[in-house]
Amino acid sequence: MAEAGVPESTMLALMGHMSRAMMERYSHIRMAAKREAVESLQFTKEPPKPETNGKESPKVAEIGRIQ
Repeated sequence: MAEAGVPESTMLALMGHMSRAMMERYSHIRMAAKREAVESLQFTKEPPKPETNGKESPKVAEIGRIQ
C-alpha cells in the first residue's frame, strides 16, 4: 500500500494497527522493491574530480570534500 501512495493513517486503519511502531514491526518491504531501489543507483568507476578555483590544490579540495 505504501508503494501505491496510500496515506499512513489509512494503512493503520485498514491493518488494525494502533501505532506506527506496530505497523513497522509487521510490514515488510518486498524483495522486488529492494532490487529496484538498488538498480536505480548509478555507479561510476571513478568518483568525480573535485573542482578547484585555482586557489587550492586538488588534494586540499578532496580533503575538504570528505569532511
